[in-house]
Amino acid sequence: MSHTSRYFARLTMIFLLFFMLSCTKQNQEENTVESSSKVSSESIENSSADTKKMSENSVSTGKESSSEETTKPPLESLNENQVQAIQTAKDYLDTMHLSQTELLQMLSVENIDSEDAKFALEYLSIDWNQEARKKAKEYCKHKIGFSKEKLKAQLLFDHFTEEEADFALSHINVNWIEQAEIVAKEYMEDGVSSKEDLIDALMNEGFTKKEAEKASLRSFKKSK
Repeated sequence: MSHTSRYFARLTMIFLLFFMLSCTKQNQEENTVESSSKVSSESIENSSADTKKMSENSVSTGKESSSEETTKPPLESLNENQVQAIQTAKDYLDTMHLSQTELLQMLSVENIDSEDAKFALEYLSIDWNQEARKKAKEYCKHKIGFSKEKLKAQLLFDHFTEEEADFALSHINVNWIEQAEIVAKEYMEDGVSSKEDLIDALMNEGFTKKEAEKASLRSFKKSK
């Protein structure tokens, strides 16, 4: 399998993962009994408070919680479209981890007005650093095989900012050698038979020389 084919195969796996998460959200919505227009003030405000706590621990936050609370209007004072936008955004974030651009796109698909969508994101005080961190962690959990370089590129592809992607990579605990082993297995199945060629292939995937060498050594030991 060529480098390009392998990239598109991995990209297909990512899209399938995203699709599965979308289906999970849809099933949750079909099983819910409550109408979205009657969403409770407590549910949304608790979600906003939880997100705000994470923001206080993030390096990017510069706002005090007290100022956020005083500027946020009570839920009861909002119109139906704004409440619907807030609940829909919260439902998505409860199911998957999205960048700001991705979430706005999702809300657009739900036929939510762009101004209401932007209002909902501001109201929920979403910590995009944490969303990027959680999404990076999700990618690694599904054994797709990412180098640090490729994972950052994927987060940027998902429309996270450079700063958000860097934050995510600095705040996740990833064994990059194990990630390299996942990719090494693919190369060996494709016919790579020497340690030197495998090391070169892994370095082309963005792994460091040390990560590539250790992953290559482990992979050949396991194959015996």
